[in-house]
Amino acid sequence: MSHVIVLSDSDESESVVDILPNLKTNNCQNDSMSDDFEFPEVQFDYVPPTIESLSFPSQIPEDYTYFLDIVENNEICTSKLPKKRSFTHDMSDSSESELCMRNVCMSQQTQIVEKPIKKDKNKLKEERLKRQENLAKEKALKTIAAKKLKDIRPGECMKFMTVILDKCIKEYTFYSEILTALSDFSISYNFISHIIPKSITWERNIEESSIDENNKVCTRTKKQTEKYIIVIWQWSEAVEKLIANTFCSIISSIRILLPDYNMTLVIFGLEQYFTYHKKKKKSHNNKGSKNKSHDKIENFETYKESPEISKQQLDACLVEIQIIAKCNTRLIENPSDLALMVYQYTKAIAEIPYKLEKKQHFDKEFNWYIAGDNRDTVRVDKDGNGLKRLWQQQLCQFNLSSLEVAEAICTVYKSPAQLVEAYKNCTPTEGSKLLENLPIRRAAGPLTAIRRVGPELSKRIHVMYTSEDGDVLLGNGE
Repeated sequence: MSHVIVLSDSDESESVVDILPNLKTNNCQNDSMSDDFEFPEVQFDYVPPTIESLSFPSQIPEDYTYFLDIVENNEICTSKLPKKRSFTHDMSDSSESELCMRNVCMSQQTQIVEKPIKKDKNKLKEERLKRQENLAKEKALKTIAAKKLKDIRPGECMKFMTVILDKCIKEYTFYSEILTALSDFSISYNFISHIIPKSITWERNIEESSIDENNKVCTRTKKQTEKYIIVIWQWSEAVEKLIANTFCSIISSIRILLPDYNMTLVIFGLEQYFTYHKKKKKSHNNKGSKNKSHDKIENFETYKESPEISKQQLDACLVEIQIIAKCNTRLIENPSDLALMVYQYTKAIAEIPYKLEKKQHFDKEFNWYIAGDNRDTVRVDKDGNGLKRLWQQQLCQFNLSSLEVAEAICTVYKSPAQLVEAYKNCTPTEGSKLLENLPIRRAAGPLTAIRRVGPELSKRIHVMYTSEDGDVLLGNGE
């Protein structure tokens, strides 16, 4: 805004025009005077007036209220204006200065308003990024869970199994059959020198997935040894150990080495051994059929040189290792059956995680089956609530009994222990008549009929709770 000083010949002096509403009138006077005089350009050292020194008219036009509000709020600081200004007689139009001032004020206001908007945008951007990260994390977790379920499903789980064979198994004739069966079912296998000779174990490759900082799925594989083992003996080894009386001790030593393993002992070709000795005895009794019996036995020379044991000796040892060492046994006669058994074990071990997951799911979903949620069962909680109802339900199972009869007995004898104690304190004749005269009320009121338990039901209950013979009959209807 420009300030104008008017020079004239008269003694009257015009003051500095500081108020914007008077600019228009002063401009008109200056225009009229400029027609007659041309004043030189004069520079003055001018200190702008403060807001307190300004004298505003009583009535301010509406066009300038906006500017005055800004001045009062100190949005335009006068200290920033230069102290020296040049004034000319040729001043610009007041409307142009007014528009310039309005533009300055509007630009400052927009800058003031835009700062919090930028902060809000940053916050919104951060929240949007957090939501995207959470969605990416949830998606990654769902991917991991889906892959885990897929890996343990039947068929897929076989890809993660490895059959570990001891190198001594190569000495057996059924070695090639086992490898062929594993190759046909696309099962990987490996040979090692196992601590237990002529044994088979299993390993599972487990993929562990995790999420990194960028919500990407990272997978690493680790090997887990399954606690199952198959020990394979030829029939000749089993016979030698039975003759030396070391059969059970060797199995017990294996159990000590592997206490947590599920062990199975497989004896190959032992049935043919017993068949040979059985027919050998028959040949001694019937010499005419000796040659025919020998023709029916395979590997005759092999069985001929072996010592003889009885089947009762073998059965006794098998029962002993099953009870003491918790070792299962299988007697297998041909290589194809042994190869099939190895495959079946591999499949069963591979599906263990899937079956456990399925069992947990069914236990959660059908837990009301365990509670016995039907009309014939009574639920008893840990605080003992329901024991009286259970006692009544037991009494209702007798013929000639009903809920009213059970309630009458429960009123006198609160539990089976009290009834048994009462039977102990009386003779058998008195015990059979103990419940005979107990009154039964069908309903409340003076007109209700009263009947008694009766001798037949009293006798049956007495026999039930005092008899030591489990085969005794309670009655014709029981």
